Amino acid sequence: MPNPNPETEARAIAALAAAGQQPLVVEGVPVLILPEGYRLHQMDHLAAAPARKKGNTVLNDLASLIDVVKEQKTPSTHLYGTLNPPSFVAVFNDTHDAAGWGDHKASYTPPVSPEWLNWIKFNGTKQDQAALAQFIEDNVDDVVEPEGALLLEICRTLQAKKDVNFVSHTRASDGSVAFTYDEDVKGSSPVRGGMAIPEQFIIGIPVFENGDRWRVTVRLRYRLAGGQLTMWYELVRPHKVIEVAVKDIREKLAAGTELHVLNGTPPAVRG
Repeated sequence: MPNPNPETEARAIAALAAAGQQPLVVEGVPVLILPEGYRLHQMDHLAAAPARKKGNTVLNDLASLIDVVKEQKTPSTHLYGTLNPPSFVAVFNDTHDAAGWGDHKASYTPPVSPEWLNWIKFNGTKQDQAALAQFIEDNVDDVVEPEGALLLEICRTLQAKKDVNFVSHTRASDGSVAFTYDEDVKGSSPVRGGMAIPEQFIIGIPVFENGDRWRVTVRLRYRLAGGQLTMWYELVRPHKVIEVAVKDIREKLAAGTELHVLNGTPPAVRG
């Protein structure tokens, strides 16, 4: 009769011991001591329902986040929000009176609106007068002051005078800038003319998709060189407009859920 392999026999004894052992509880946590090479298999899929809620629900608008929070909130629910980047997270099983897993969440990252991206894209970009006028004309519906019709008339004048020789400019008492130019007329001497351009105007655009419209001051800048006029626009303190828009979302989230929104990010998932 062959002698048993000591190593094989030891493994068999360890397997029998592992199969029959009861979990130990260490500081409230059940643990098992298993031999090397053993794996833990979870059988959650055989249960009628998960043992607890977990996962992250990603929402596409603020109203949906509020609805989910109202449906799922518990005494352990915390709301978190950040400004840069703008983001909001609800943790439904966060640490409260007792430790929480922190892995049952809902989140909303406000997408930037097409209007905001459009005006930011060319902010500070130097262009000839006709190109800038065309851009403003294409987006005149965003203008709230002065009236769109007045600004549209100025844009068309700029486009019509793209080939004139600009001579000088002066700042008028009403805040506009008056330009003097010479225009060549076929068969005669150059004709001197002038036009006035507002120093600034105001647009009303949403920072985030489906959000409220916010007033943004737009300053017109220009440079005269060699009779040519170069123009561009500058949004005044756009970062402050973003701050106001994020604050508005934070206040609406707090009011809609009756929960305080913490300034920061949630801790890492436990376990």
